[in-house]
Amino acid sequence: MQLLSAFILIMLFLPIAAVLAFTPYFTRETISFGVSVSEEHYRSDLLRKMRKKFASISVVIYSILLLASLIVLVQIGDLGQSITVGACVIVMIIVSVVMNLTFYFKMKKLKPSLPPGPTGGKTILAIDTSFRQHKLILSNKWFLVHFAITVICTIFVFANYDRIPATIAMKFDFQGNVISSAAKSYWSVLFPNIMQVIMLLVFLMVNHSISSSKQQIHAGDPERSIRRNIVFRRKWSLFTLLSAFAITFLFAFIQLNMIYPMKVEILAFVSILVPVFIVLFAIILAFTTGQGGSRIERSEIGSPIQPVNDDAYWKLGVIYFNPKDPAIWVEKRSGIGWTINTANPMSWIIFIGLIGIITLVTEFAK
Repeated sequence: MQLLSAFILIMLFLPIAAVLAFTPYFTRETISFGVSVSEEHYRSDLLRKMRKKFASISVVIYSILLLASLIVLVQIGDLGQSITVGACVIVMIIVSVVMNLTFYFKMKKLKPSLPPGPTGGKTILAIDTSFRQHKLILSNKWFLVHFAITVICTIFVFANYDRIPATIAMKFDFQGNVISSAAKSYWSVLFPNIMQVIMLLVFLMVNHSISSSKQQIHAGDPERSIRRNIVFRRKWSLFTLLSAFAITFLFAFIQLNMIYPMKVEILAFVSILVPVFIVLFAIILAFTTGQGGSRIERSEIGSPIQPVNDDAYWKLGVIYFNPKDPAIWVEKRSGIGWTINTANPMSWIIFIGLIGIITLVTEFAK
C-alpha cells in the first residue's frame, strides 16, 4: 500500500467519523437524539451521559473500521483503493443510522419520565414577524463571480482547442494516474464547464434554502435565539459560496490540465486539497456554530421553558412530515443543515430534481 492511499483514506475518514460520532453535540439544545426537550433537560447529567456514551461507542466502532480498512488496503493494494474507500464510507453510514435509531428510541422512552418545566409541561411558540427583514445570507449576486469564471474557462478552451491532445484524461485514481480517457470532442472538453454550471445551480439552491427555511426561535430567550440563528445562517451561506468557488476552481484546474498537462503529483495534490478544504471548513463551522447557532453565545444556564413539541411530525427523529406546515425547508434535527418537509409536494419536486442532477452528473462522468 502506498503512503498516499493511506493518507487519502484517513483524510476522508476522520472528518466524517468526527461529525457522525459527535452529532448529538451539534444539535440544538432543545433536541436530544431527535426528541424535543428543554435546555435544562438537555444539560442534565442523565442526557450528558447519553451523549457521552453515544460518542464513545461511535469512536470505538469507527476506529476499528478505519484499522480494518487500512489492513484491507495493505492486502489488496492500489487496485482496490476506490472499492475500499467506498465500502468504508457505506459501513460508516450504516453504523451511524443504527446508532442514531437506537438512541432515538431510548430517548423517546425516557422523555415521559423527565420532570415538567415551570409551565407544567405546556410549550411556548415564539415567532418574529420581522425575521425575514434581517440579512440572513450573503447575496446570490456573489455567484456571478463563479459564473464569470465558468465563462472565462469556456472561452479559454475554445481559444486553445487545437492545443488539446486527441485523447483526453477523464478520470484519475488516488495516485493521479489516468484510469479513463475519451477522444477529443467539444462535448468532452466542455465537460468541466457543464459540471461548473450544474454545481453552481446546486449551490444557488442551497443558499436559497438557508434564507427561506423555517424560523425556529427559542421562547426562553427569543432575542438571543434570533441573533444566534442569523449568525448561523450567514456563516453557512459563506461556506456555500466558498465551497462553490472551490469546486469551480477544481473543474477549471482539470480543464487547464487538458491544455497544459501537469505532473501527476500536482494533480493529486489539488484533487485532494479541494475536498479536504470543504470538509474541514464544514467541521469547523459545525463545532463553532452548532445547529441553528446553538453553540454561539451559549448561556451558562439552560432555560427550563419547554420548546414546541412537534415530535409527532418527525418520523424516527429525522424525517419531517407535516401537512399543516407550508414550509419547504426546515432545520435538521440530527446534525447540521437543512432538510425538506416531505408532506409538501414542492419538496418532492426538489428532491426528484436533485436525484435527476445526481444521475446526470453520473452519466457525464462515465
